[in-house]
Amino acid sequence: MDQLLYLACQGCRPFCPLLLIWIAGVAQGYGIQQLQRTHAERFAPQADKLHSAEQKAEARLRENPSDVKALLDLGLTRLRLGKVDAAIADFRRAQEKEPALAEVQTDLAYALWTGGHVDDALSAALAALLLDPNDASAHRYVGRLLLLQGGDRSVAIAHLEKAAQLNPEETDAHFDLVMAYRSVGDPANAWAQLRLLQTEFTENEPRLLYVQGLLASDQGRSALAIDFFRRACSGTPSLGEAREALGIELAQAGRWAEALDVLEPAAKADSQSFRVTYAYALALMNTEHLAEAEEVARRATSLNPGSAEASALLNQIKARMLSGRKRP
Repeated sequence: MDQLLYLACQGCRPFCPLLLIWIAGVAQGYGIQQLQRTHAERFAPQADKLHSAEQKAEARLRENPSDVKALLDLGLTRLRLGKVDAAIADFRRAQEKEPALAEVQTDLAYALWTGGHVDDALSAALAALLLDPNDASAHRYVGRLLLLQGGDRSVAIAHLEKAAQLNPEETDAHFDLVMAYRSVGDPANAWAQLRLLQTEFTENEPRLLYVQGLLASDQGRSALAIDFFRRACSGTPSLGEAREALGIELAQAGRWAEALDVLEPAAKADSQSFRVTYAYALALMNTEHLAEAEEVARRATSLNPGSAEASALLNQIKARMLSGRKRP
């Protein structure tokens, strides 16, 4: 049902990305399919179509305030419009009317996660599984959310494997498992999932290139990883995680000027990512932009106050600045 894709944390390398959550798409709506649509409807801009769908769902609710299906349609449409709080409210109303319907809990979990309410999202996904143990989307949400929270990774993987088993044609489940296996240092299973994905996509699919880059990076094959990340970025410029991974890999390879070109916009786009901020500060230092490097390194330490590597980098930058001032 959904197009969600998480990116799992791998701590085995100095610059490997932290666990990131990326919503590559939004849940498909449950709107009523009409046998015939007008020319204007078929070619209307997407936003107009969504607003129209929202209005139709609202009209159905005015006619029948107890229509749970209309509430689900409304909530999913509002999610696609970016009205996350309103969507959560719709799903909670549906929950009140049909507390034993697993679909309601699953949609609520999705909306809560989209709104950043991770704990509540996990609770809703678990509630969905109590109502329907074969809800593939709920299994996927539980697996991802457990990984995001730093929960039991073996339990998370079991849920993701169950999701793939229940819906084997859902390729996103296999992307999930690539990342999950990486997170526990299981490259054999990660590569096995990748081989499955290679049978479903062309070789230039950006997400496929991205995970190939991650696996190549895990093996220490930096040049190959950089090539995969560049191709992923070229195919989908909006794939921020691929661009971040490219910048970090370039930094790992000591290609500082190239890394700086990539990491500067990446750090601005994802200002809360410790690893991207840290790598950006390192690239600034190694290209002699010391004043800016100090500022960015301080931001890295504020993002992760317990990081010894960030504190060491900040001290190294200060030492370089002091040394430069002492030169005649």
